[in-house]
Amino acid sequence: MKVIKVLNNSLVLSTDDDNHEVIVMGKGIGFGSKLGDVLDPASIEKIYAVQNNQKGREYLRLIEDTPEVHLEIVQMILSLASAGLKGRINEQIFFTLVDHISFAIERYHKGISIQNRLLFEVKRFYPQEFAVAVQALAYINQRLQIQLPEEEAGNIAFHLVNGQTDVQNMEHTLLAVKMLKDIFNIIQYHFRITINTESLNYARFLVHMQFFIQRMVEKQQVVSKDDFIFSQVIREYPHVYRCALLIRDYIKNLLEMEMSNDELLYLVIHLTRITDQDE
Repeated sequence: MKVIKVLNNSLVLSTDDDNHEVIVMGKGIGFGSKLGDVLDPASIEKIYAVQNNQKGREYLRLIEDTPEVHLEIVQMILSLASAGLKGRINEQIFFTLVDHISFAIERYHKGISIQNRLLFEVKRFYPQEFAVAVQALAYINQRLQIQLPEEEAGNIAFHLVNGQTDVQNMEHTLLAVKMLKDIFNIIQYHFRITINTESLNYARFLVHMQFFIQRMVEKQQVVSKDDFIFSQVIREYPHVYRCALLIRDYIKNLLEMEMSNDELLYLVIHLTRITDQDE
């Protein structure tokens, strides 16, 4: 790999084997480098692919103008995420986090505070991502000797959630958090219960709902032609089925789409577990 452009002391622009532009990260990799120099593989810590579109060009300009300490902070956040999260982190989160972190720090120095109205929901529905974000926030504040508020941990957590999906879309991530909140409210109101968030069934249900909502938002439902089991289950659990229908209607009104019987079936099965308060 050869140097196309030095972005700063730790980042250079290069190309991969398919001649696609990439950003190569390594401690001191850009120091003293010049156009055409061959990069030492031992000095390469991370490679980030640059999208071949206008957004990719904008991110490149952003990286060039970003203080090196901010880039170090983002790399630390991604290291924390790799260690603390089970899902694969999409490499494009590097660019979105650089953009977000730099803007958050700029807002702080200008005295501008933006409230995160979904902070409670992020803590509740994405505890692992939030825990990593809290670590990241502590590192930022210590590294820069500033005091970004807890809301910023919620914002970082949003990016970590978004970075674990195949479709990088923050609007979808925000919508998913809202849907989780609304669906849990529907369940608690229908069954007149308070869901035990410490139970194993809650953990199982939360994982199911996260993937369920992702399928709904991306319009990739589970569909089959066998309705025999579905008919049996709804006869056995009519009250649970009525709750599933309420959720179906909510999905239809919000996303303008019909849920398949397979999705309803899985929803009923998981609802029977989440409403079992004994576990």
